[in-house]
Amino acid sequence: MTTEKHRVALVGGCGTWGRFYTQSYAAHPDCEIVALVDKAKDRREQFAEHYGIPRTCDSIDELLADDVPDIVSAILPVAYIRDTVIACAEAGVKAVSCEKPIDYQLSRADETIEICRERGVAFGCGTCHWSEPFLAETVAWLREGHIGELTSAAILSSLPREVSGGGCNALVRAMFVTGMQVEWVEGHINPVESTYANPEAENETEIDHPAWGRLGLSGGITVDIPDLDSDRPDNRMSVTGENGQVFINGHEPICIVGTDPVRPAFLDADRPTGRYYIDGAVARMVEAVAAGHTDVPCNGADYHHALEIAIALTLSAHRGGGRVYLPLEDRSLKLYPHPYRMYGGDQAGWEPIGYSGPPDLPE
Repeated sequence: MTTEKHRVALVGGCGTWGRFYTQSYAAHPDCEIVALVDKAKDRREQFAEHYGIPRTCDSIDELLADDVPDIVSAILPVAYIRDTVIACAEAGVKAVSCEKPIDYQLSRADETIEICRERGVAFGCGTCHWSEPFLAETVAWLREGHIGELTSAAILSSLPREVSGGGCNALVRAMFVTGMQVEWVEGHINPVESTYANPEAENETEIDHPAWGRLGLSGGITVDIPDLDSDRPDNRMSVTGENGQVFINGHEPICIVGTDPVRPAFLDADRPTGRYYIDGAVARMVEAVAAGHTDVPCNGADYHHALEIAIALTLSAHRGGGRVYLPLEDRSLKLYPHPYRMYGGDQAGWEPIGYSGPPDLPE
């Protein structure tokens, strides 16, 4: 008995980050990549030939005019996410994913979330839930109550480059680990690196700065974000409970019950290798289509909330660090990321963010 494979289209699938999604979908036994959409034609054709992808297109509209895949992963610069996700939702694509940040303006992100919800589309965003080894297992262990009720948390790595562009992952991680939403913020910002200041910003509150401060969570605890002017610590986040503490890092979590380190059984499993965070994000979309559900982990709503937190931290900083409550009333507020994040390397250049040029095929 053969099982029909899920039909996948990649938009931006031969970009710096998108190439890894293409690689992961190509390796997934339940998926067939039916189209590659990218404006970088020479690179697109090279990728399509390498992976045996039968169709290439210049735009999502060109693709959807003739074909509606089961899954579309749009690994695109921020400026193009909204229109692409909405076009897929309105065309009847079952599951859509994008990368972070979800948008640069609250009202645009509001519309994207609402249309996906109305159309019953599984909408994934980013890779945060798989950003560290054993992260999901650690969260499940915490939910079992091994360190008691949570009393505080901290984003130990701070938000050193961009509170939204890069920092949204840390904000989503904090909500995932604690299981709580952010209700208020107190923020401060540090000077932005010259290449990170987007010229489209009309005032300082629209520039994506490094940030630090405090977050007030729905469970009554706070998340401290330190102001770091030196190297980032090994541990990216900590969470403290009534009877212990957990530190989350890029190797494996450090778990303490009472005053004693413990080693939960899940750590005896093989440590994930390779680009497991991409594989996790891809598996999320495949499982959503296979099960016919729309509630996916690490989703658009998570990164929508992270954008709002980032904007609130920036507003607070420009108000002297005063408390700002969520949700924000003014949905026209914006926070522009680095020009590369906004428009991609083919348009904004590769060097300002540290790349030497366009990406090659993955090994």
